[in-house]
Amino acid sequence: MKKYLFFVASALALASCSSDDFLGENPGNVHNATTAINFGGDAGKITRATSNEGSTVEKLDGQFKVYGVKNVNGFWQRVFVNYSVWDVADKNTTSNTNGWEYVGTTGTTGLGTGNIKLNGPKNQTIKYWDYSASEYNFVAGSPIDAFEYKTPYDATSGTKITEATVSKLAGHIYANEAGPALEANPVYIADPVKAKKDNNDYKKTVTFNFQRQQSMVRVGFYETIPGYTITDIKFYEADGTSATSNNVILTSDTEGYFVGGTNVSGKVTYDWTTATPSYTFAYTDNTYLKKSKNWYAGKLGALENTSTAQVEHLYGTDKDMATATGYFTVLPTPALTNASAILIKCDYTLTADDHSGEVINVKGATAAIPAAFSKWEANTRYTYLFKISDNTNGTTGTPGSTDPAGLYPITFDAVVKDVAQGTTTTVATPSITTYQEGSVVGNTIEYKTGKPIYATVYDQATSDLKDLTTSGDVEVYMLSGERTEAELQIATIFATEITNNTPLSITVPTANTTVNNVTLDANKYLSFKPKAPGYYAIKYKYADNTYKYKVIEVK
Repeated sequence: MKKYLFFVASALALASCSSDDFLGENPGNVHNATTAINFGGDAGKITRATSNEGSTVEKLDGQFKVYGVKNVNGFWQRVFVNYSVWDVADKNTTSNTNGWEYVGTTGTTGLGTGNIKLNGPKNQTIKYWDYSASEYNFVAGSPIDAFEYKTPYDATSGTKITEATVSKLAGHIYANEAGPALEANPVYIADPVKAKKDNNDYKKTVTFNFQRQQSMVRVGFYETIPGYTITDIKFYEADGTSATSNNVILTSDTEGYFVGGTNVSGKVTYDWTTATPSYTFAYTDNTYLKKSKNWYAGKLGALENTSTAQVEHLYGTDKDMATATGYFTVLPTPALTNASAILIKCDYTLTADDHSGEVINVKGATAAIPAAFSKWEANTRYTYLFKISDNTNGTTGTPGSTDPAGLYPITFDAVVKDVAQGTTTTVATPSITTYQEGSVVGNTIEYKTGKPIYATVYDQATSDLKDLTTSGDVEVYMLSGERTEAELQIATIFATEITNNTPLSITVPTANTTVNNVTLDANKYLSFKPKAPGYYAIKYKYADNTYKYKVIEVK
C-alpha cells in the first residue's frame, strides 16, 4: 500500500491517497481421491525495502514457516508443526502445485531460493486432507527463524493455535549520520487461513496473504518563496524551545508515539471466532524497543524550489535512508496508540536572490499532519511532502511577542484622490472580501462594532461569486485572540477556537444592497454584526471539503 500526502507548511492540502491490492491468488487443480495439502503465498505490493525486493518469492526470500491444526469431532489435532516451506522451480509434484514445497529431509541444505535447511527432529512428510475433520486452521510467517508458534494443549479441546512470537524486527527512529546503516530486513506475517469442509475448501491450495510488519516513511521539503532562497533550515524537537537540528523532526504530544529499534520482538494473537479469521500484533516492551515523542528523517541542506527535485535535496540524507527513493523502514504505530496529529516546527533563513545580501530569519513556522494520516499501518508507504511558501505562520520578529506571524510584502502606492470604498480581500482561492459602511479611515480600513459587516466569496477558478444560501458552507466566529489565516489552517488551532466560541448569527439577504457604492447581489453575500472588539474569522467550506478563512480585526 502507498499513501502520498502533500502538505503546505501553512495551509495543509492533501493531494492524494492511494492503495494497492494484493497480487493475484494461486488456485489449486488437484482432484485425486487422496489429495495432498498444498501451499501458495502472495505478499502485499509494498516493495523497495532494504532487501528482498521484487516478486513474492524474492520478498519472502523463498521461504516461510507454517503451523496447522485440524478439528476432528471437536478435538484439535496438530498437523503441520513448524514446517518449513520453500520455493522450487518444479510445480508438478504431489505436495506442490504452485512452486512451494514442504516435503524434505532433516538437515538438507539448499532447499529452494532461500537456501534453508530443516532443523526439526524429524523429516517433513506429505500431508493429505482428512475428510473426517470439519475444519483446518493455518498460520504462517517469514523468515522462518523469526517465528515461534504457541499451541497450548487442552484435555477437552486439544491443541489450538493462539499466538506466535515474532523477532528480528527493526525500524528507524533516530538520526543516523555516521552509520552503519540499520539492517531492517523484512519480516512478514500472513493472515490466518480457515479451511472448512462444508465450504468445499479441501483440495484447494492453502494460499497465504503476507503483509510486511514494517512501514516505509519519507518526509520532503521544498520552497516557493519568490525572490528568496532558503539557505538554512532547522527543526524543533517535541517540547523544545529552539530549533536545534538540520534533520527533519516529526513530533507528537503523546509519550512514546514513535517506536523503533533493532531485534525488536512482538506477539501475534489470532482470532478464529469469525468467518474470516484475523490477528492483532503488539510489541514486546523491552530494551530493544525504542520509544520517543520525536522521529528523525533526513538531514536537509539548501531547499529546492520544485517538488520533483532529486532525493537528497528533497528528502535529505541519512545512513538508514534508501538513497534512491528517500524512504526509511520504520516500525508501525502500536495498535493501541490513539492517533494524534504529528507536528513539524522549524526556523529558516531567507536570503535574497538579487545579491543585495539581505537576509530574513523566520522563526516557529509550524505544519500539522492530521491524525487520519499519522498512524503508520503495517505494509504501507507514506510520503509527507511540505511546501514552504510566503503564506507562512512563522514570524520574522520575536516569537510569543506582539509581532505578527507571516511574511508581508513591501508595496508602494500613489494616492491621487480619496478612496471611495473600503474592502479587504484574501489572496487564496476562494478569496473572501469584507465590506462595512464608513470603514475607510485615512489610508487604512478599520471595522467598528455596532454596524453590519458584509462578506462575499469569490472563486478565482470560475470567476463567480459563491451562492451562500447553502446551509453549513459558511460560518463566522469571534476568536479568542489575534490569529492569522495561516494559523487557522492547522486543524488543532481552529478546533480549539470552535470549542471555545459559538458561531455568530449571520444572514444571507435575498435582496441586493449597496455598500460604499458597491452593489452586493442577493444570495451572494452574508451579513453579521460584531458586538465587541476583537478578531473575527469567516470560515468557508470549499468544494473539496477543505476550509478557507478570512480574519479581520474589529475595533
